[in-house]
Amino acid sequence: MTTRHLLVAAVATLTVAACGPSQKKPTKKVQPVVEKIEPPKPKTAAELFLDDCHAHLDTAKQLLATALGVEGERSIDNTLEPYNDLLIAAGQAAELSGLYAEVHPDEAIRDGARACEQEISAFITEMMRNRALYDAVAAVDVSAADPETQRFVDHTLRDFRMAGVDRDDATRNRLQAIDDELTKLSQAFSKNLAEDVRSIAIDDVAQLAGLPQDWIDAHKPGDDGKIHVSTDYPDYVPFMTYAEDDGLRKELYIAFRSRGENDTFHNEKLLQQILSLRAEKALLLDHANWADYITQDKMMKSGKNAADFIERVYKLAKKRAAKDYAELLKQLKKHDKKATVVQDWQKTWLEAEIKKDKYAVDGQKVRAYFPFDSVLAGLLDITSTIYDIQYVPATDATPWHPDVKVFDVMRGDTKLGRVYLDLHPRADKYKHAAQFAIKDGVTDKVLPEGALVCNFPQPGPDNPGLMEHDEVVTMFHEFGHLMHHILGGHHRWVTLSGTAVEQDFVEAPSQMFEEWAWSYETLSRFAKNAEGEVIPKDLVAQMRRADKFGLGTQTVQQMFYAALSLDFHTVDPEKLDQLAEVKRLQKKYTPFPYVEGTHFHASFGHLVGYSAMYYTYMWSLVIAKDLLTPFEKKGVGLMNPDATHAYRDKILAPGGSKDAADLVKDFLGRPFNFKAFEKFLSE
Repeated sequence: MTTRHLLVAAVATLTVAACGPSQKKPTKKVQPVVEKIEPPKPKTAAELFLDDCHAHLDTAKQLLATALGVEGERSIDNTLEPYNDLLIAAGQAAELSGLYAEVHPDEAIRDGARACEQEISAFITEMMRNRALYDAVAAVDVSAADPETQRFVDHTLRDFRMAGVDRDDATRNRLQAIDDELTKLSQAFSKNLAEDVRSIAIDDVAQLAGLPQDWIDAHKPGDDGKIHVSTDYPDYVPFMTYAEDDGLRKELYIAFRSRGENDTFHNEKLLQQILSLRAEKALLLDHANWADYITQDKMMKSGKNAADFIERVYKLAKKRAAKDYAELLKQLKKHDKKATVVQDWQKTWLEAEIKKDKYAVDGQKVRAYFPFDSVLAGLLDITSTIYDIQYVPATDATPWHPDVKVFDVMRGDTKLGRVYLDLHPRADKYKHAAQFAIKDGVTDKVLPEGALVCNFPQPGPDNPGLMEHDEVVTMFHEFGHLMHHILGGHHRWVTLSGTAVEQDFVEAPSQMFEEWAWSYETLSRFAKNAEGEVIPKDLVAQMRRADKFGLGTQTVQQMFYAALSLDFHTVDPEKLDQLAEVKRLQKKYTPFPYVEGTHFHASFGHLVGYSAMYYTYMWSLVIAKDLLTPFEKKGVGLMNPDATHAYRDKILAPGGSKDAADLVKDFLGRPFNFKAFEKFLSE
């Protein structure tokens, strides 16, 4: 009997005694009153997620106290190790929150993830302005330590100063408020992009002329009798490539390029606030603008250098772009003799026609060799071979959605990490393609884990999920990031692990790995049609020649995006007319006129993630083309283990333990240069 039950019984006994046995009336039996206690309700999945996230945050706070509470002489063991463990705990909470906010199917968990991400961000930014912690790290004598430990301390102190640790209290408080608000605004911008899925309605299947039959078969009329085509990539890319109806392509293009801005979503306003806060932060930290601030610790070093690079590439590509455009206009005149301008919504469709007519590359026939399951199996096989690893299905994993495939990455009996592959579209999921970190690896403490988040066609019982070759290239690109994260995630210090290189180098390994999606040597391992026939070698050669068409217009288009991201972060935000600047830059850099009704910048997610550094993609491509030169030597090839292992060990495995320029020099035996890129652009 519990204490509560004993108390209730005692009260009942006293009641009976009050009536007394000496009274003539019989005593009335009084039943004990027991209050019903409701069992606690089980916690929801969102509450459990928040509990786990907060547990990591609490651990980080405790480790911060440990690092600050050291008495006596500071050392690597009593100061740097607790700080490193703090970063591990905070990073796990931040990374899982960032992933779940973009991909989890439960809205409550997505909202909880955003809330926890805000808490973690606030903790980290406040910690980076903690002068006592800065002084504690600075007091550790690492003069006799190994180079990686010295680099860890050097970069840590640099990052503290970049955060404003050496500023007065008022400035630090304002910087903290700015960072907290930027986290919320960036989340809102990304949330709008995930949720703003638009579509066009088509009355008659005849209007789908030109599209692949398997795509048409997968798009049945809805309850309203209309066929709906969405702005999600598995719909958008094939439609813009093959649909013959010019009016419908224009309609879908405008819907796609207007996401993030309408009566429900207001990304222009959010972007204005983001740009203003970034500009204020840069000024508080003694920089003329955000571009100068954000590039100071990158390979580029300054906004001016970035602008010079953009102009250099634009001038290299301008002449070729003019030739490409003339070819597009010539092709358009076959359909409309009076045509004088190629519109942006016509570009992809015309390119596909030219490649079919001039280079004998029919995209629809090429698709037949790339069923989704075969592409994924081929990708895993190739990376297993070139990096000496194996993928073992993880039976103990609990992914966020049934479609997610999970593998442990092994080398013999040694586990190197774990990868999650979330590769198909669904409602409210991240709409682009990206690699997300889940855990940053630290030697003897944490194995690296990462997720690939993409939106490729999903195979079904009667649908092989045929992929465009461009989608195959994208899959290889993103897997390049994943391998960098896993293979580079084995260092003592978390900030040197995985893809912790300068941010404007991080795309180079993934862009380099795209080459494995273009070579017959590698494609022949997995590219087979329904009859089991391997993709013909001549077709791959034709695909490569055809791919060169449009390189000029594609390059200047990339420079338009790079200039946009840079200019938005150098112009005074109070004077910036976003749409007017988009129109001006598009006219300057590309031959395709602005399309009325579009708001590209409102859906330009890189303005949140890369801010002023979209130039990164082209800068990294310059380096990637140079990294490929050892594989192009006679007798080497893309599957040569000596070459691939050297690349693995000198570029991927070091993570951020060296400057990117030094990593490249170690691999090439010389500093990188523009020669390979200029050759690529001029061929």
